[in-house]
Amino acid sequence: MVKTGTQSERSSRVDVEIERLVYGGEGLGRLNGQVVLVPFVLPGEHAAIITQQANAGLLRGSNPDILRAAAERVVPRCEYFARCGGCHYQHASYDLQLRAKEAIARETLQRLGGITYNREIGIVSGPEWNYRNRIQLHFQNGVAGYHKSGSHELCSITHCEISSPRLNDVIVKLQEAAKQPQWPEFLNSLEVFTNEE
Repeated sequence: MVKTGTQSERSSRVDVEIERLVYGGEGLGRLNGQVVLVPFVLPGEHAAIITQQANAGLLRGSNPDILRAAAERVVPRCEYFARCGGCHYQHASYDLQLRAKEAIARETLQRLGGITYNREIGIVSGPEWNYRNRIQLHFQNGVAGYHKSGSHELCSITHCEISSPRLNDVIVKLQEAAKQPQWPEFLNSLEVFTNEE
C-alpha cells in the first residue's frame, strides 16, 4: 500500500474501486452514483482518494493510495512518471496498455458516434520504449522539459524513456543550450521530430 499526504488528508479519503481506464489515462470508478476519475490507477484496483466535485455527476480523485493493486501494475521505468504530463500508462504492463487502448477506442466509438463495433480491432504496436518520434519541449528560467500533468508548470527532464534515441540526444543539447546567455527569452516551446525508425 502506498501512503501519501498528511494525516488529515488520509482521514478524509474515500475508497473507490476502479472499473476501467478512459481516454487520457484516468481510471473510472463510482461513488454514490457519481462517476469519479482518478489518475495513475488500474482496473480492479481499490484506492483511497481525495475527491473534488468537477461538475454535476463528476468527481475528480487525487493522490491515490493503492489499497489493492492490480496484477498488471508494474514499476514505471521513467523517473518523471506521474510528474511530467507526457505519459499516462507506465504503471501498467505493456499488454494491459494495448488492451486498454483497444477498449477505449471501442468506448469512444460508442459514446461519440453511437457505433457498436463488435469485430476485432487490429492492434498495431511497436516497441514498448523509445518509440515516440515527436516531442514538444517547454523552456523556463534556463531549463527544458515537459509541462507537469494538468498544469503549465515545468518538469525539467534530461531524457524521455518513450522518445527515440535521437530525440533524447536533442533533449540533452537543448537542456544545455537553454542555460546559455544567448538563449532567446521569447522561445517558450519547441516541437522537435525525427523520421528515424
